[in-house]
Amino acid sequence: MKRTFILLLVLFALTLGLYAEGTQEVQSGPGVSSADGKYVPEKKVTLRFWHSYSGFSERLFKSFVEEFEKENPKIDIKLEYGGNLWTMRDKLLTAIAGGSAPDIAEIDSYWTPIFAEGGALVNMEPYMAKPGYNKPDLQEPSLLSTQYEGRSYSIPFNLSNIVLYYNKQYFKEAGLDPEDPPETWEEVIEYGKKLTLDQNNDGVPERWGFGCPIKADFGAIWYWLALFWQQGGELFNEELTESAFNTEAGVKATNIWRRMVHEENILSLSQGWSDFESGITAMELGSSSSLARRRENMGFDTVGIALIPKGTQRATVSGGGNLAIFSNCEDKNAAWEFLKWIGSTEINKRWSMATGAIPVRKSVLNEPEYKDYLLKDPRNEVMLNGIPYTRVRPNVPEYGDASRIIAYAVEEAVFENTDPKPLLDKAKKDVDALFAK
Repeated sequence: MKRTFILLLVLFALTLGLYAEGTQEVQSGPGVSSADGKYVPEKKVTLRFWHSYSGFSERLFKSFVEEFEKENPKIDIKLEYGGNLWTMRDKLLTAIAGGSAPDIAEIDSYWTPIFAEGGALVNMEPYMAKPGYNKPDLQEPSLLSTQYEGRSYSIPFNLSNIVLYYNKQYFKEAGLDPEDPPETWEEVIEYGKKLTLDQNNDGVPERWGFGCPIKADFGAIWYWLALFWQQGGELFNEELTESAFNTEAGVKATNIWRRMVHEENILSLSQGWSDFESGITAMELGSSSSLARRRENMGFDTVGIALIPKGTQRATVSGGGNLAIFSNCEDKNAAWEFLKWIGSTEINKRWSMATGAIPVRKSVLNEPEYKDYLLKDPRNEVMLNGIPYTRVRPNVPEYGDASRIIAYAVEEAVFENTDPKPLLDKAKKDVDALFAK
C-alpha cells in the first residue's frame, strides 16, 4: 500500500509541471464582469465538482447548486460523488496524475498543503482580494485550514469540531441527569458503565455506553488527535522537521481507548458509522456538523450535545470541508463565481442552520435569523463554545501520510490490546522518513 502511494506521489510530482506555471494570477475564459463584479462567461461553462456529501447534506448542497445555476444560467455545476474523505484524496492524486482532475472539489482541510505544494491548486489570494468575498470575515480556524506557507489555496465551507453526543432517554433510564453530561474521560467511563446493557451477560453488550471511531479508515486519527492534544502532546517539533507523538501523551491518549475496550467493556471494536443513531451506543464522539442529521433520525428531544470531555486540558479538532479550484480548470473565474456565491454570508448561514455546522463567517453570528436559531435551542451554542479550544491540524504536506501511519499504530494497539509505545516508536521512524524526503 505504501509503495503504491509513493508511486502515485511520483506521478503527481511529474504531472505538476503542467500546472505549476501561471497559478498565481487571476485567469478566466472569455467573459465579462458586470459593474457589481459578477462574472458572466461568453459561452456556457460546465464545471465538474467532486464531493463527499451523502444523505441530507448531499440533498441540501444540491439545492444550493440548483439555486446558483438559476441565478447564473451560463455556469453549470456538474456534481460528482468522489467517495468518502478517506478514499477521495488518493482518487484526486490519481486524477491529477492522469490529467483528469475535476475543476472544483471539496477537500478535507488538511489536504490543502498536499495539493498546493506542487501547484495543483489555484492560489485563492487574488480572488479573495476582489470585491464581494471579505476574507477578514472568516473565523480563524477556517482561514488557517485554507493556508499553506501563508497563502490560501481553498476557501472554507463547512467548519466543525468534535463534540459529545448523548441519548437523553438512555440517561434517564440509567438514573443519570440528561442535563449533566460527563466533562472528563473518567466521568465518561463512569457514565458509560451505567449506560452499557448486557442483558444476557455474554460479555457482548446489546448497548454500548460509549462510541467513537477507532479504526484507521473510519477517521480514528481525528478523534485520537483531540485526546492527544488534551494530554499536552505535539505531533511535530517546532521546526516541522520530525515527529514527536511517541511520548507519554501519545501513550496516554491511546490507552484511554484500550481501557474502554478491554477493561471497562463500554466501547466496541466494531463501532459503526450509525451506531448512535440506531441506538447501539448511548454516547458518541462526532462532528458538530452532524447535529441536524442526528436530530432528524432520532428525534429533536432525544439528542443531547456537549463539549468534548477533557483530559489534562481542553482541546478539540477542527474539521469540515474546504472548496478548491484545480489548476486545470479552464475558466477559473467561472469557478470562483460559484465559490464566492456559496461561500457568502447568506449561504453559510443557511448551511449552518440546516446542518448544525459552525459558521465559517463571523458575520453569520450577527444575523438576526441565526441569533433566533440559537435562542430557540441553546444546545446549538455548544460547538461555538468549543471554538477557543479548537485546533487546526498541521498545515504541512507530510501530515496527510503521517496521519495514516499514526492511525494504523493506534488501531493496532487498541485492537491487539498491546503497549502502544513500541508501535508509536515505529510509527515515528516512518513519519520522520517522510520529512527526510
